[in-house]
Amino acid sequence: MIGIGSTNIYIDMPSLSREELEEYSTSLFEEWELYVQKNLNLSDYSLSLSVEDGSIKALGKIGVGLYALYLGIGQYGSFISGLKTIKNQVNSATDYLNQQSVAPFSDQRITPTVRKRGEALSKIERLIYKVENGEISADEAIEQSKAIFGDSDDVPEFYNDLEVALHEVPPHPSENQLEMELKSDEDMLSAPQKTEKRPKPSKPPLPPVDHYRVEVWRESRRDKLNVRVSKK
Repeated sequence: MIGIGSTNIYIDMPSLSREELEEYSTSLFEEWELYVQKNLNLSDYSLSLSVEDGSIKALGKIGVGLYALYLGIGQYGSFISGLKTIKNQVNSATDYLNQQSVAPFSDQRITPTVRKRGEALSKIERLIYKVENGEISADEAIEQSKAIFGDSDDVPEFYNDLEVALHEVPPHPSENQLEMELKSDEDMLSAPQKTEKRPKPSKPPLPPVDHYRVEVWRESRRDKLNVRVSKK
């Protein structure tokens, strides 16, 4: 599977028990999966969610095979507009996961720290931008795209359509062309808002507690749901 979107979530809050963490993780995954099923127009994809406690640290990932991605892009006219549409759908799905991650703690006014990555789709967008601005040739972009998606003989149509699209890209950007999201994935950081906190009375140190990681995933839309709990 090719990574097409991921999000790291950090929620500053007390540690959960193993049972609470497992229930939180599986419920969050199920809500996210329902949203993705309705809003990500791909025939197949993988979803995974890893959640650790001791302050909540979560990582959600979306993956897709090259053929399913090619079919998804082909639903929206030109290759570039289809790529943009699928990327927007993925971005919406990761935003939803970010929002739902704090829903169970709404009474605590918690805002997560989020770092999103567009993965392979963002990398291809940057290649298109470079061709558009004359930084690289269309042929160079094709070679670099194969390093991103893999030089698969099973889906030659993907690279054929991408090559046609790259050769049709005008040499200079204009306001009416596809708006590229040029910020690096590492810069897509949403910092928590400042909220007033009441001072807490000092307490004696507590004994160390066990921390856990819950992993929930489907390797494809029709694959069985997998859940694994391990101690950190």
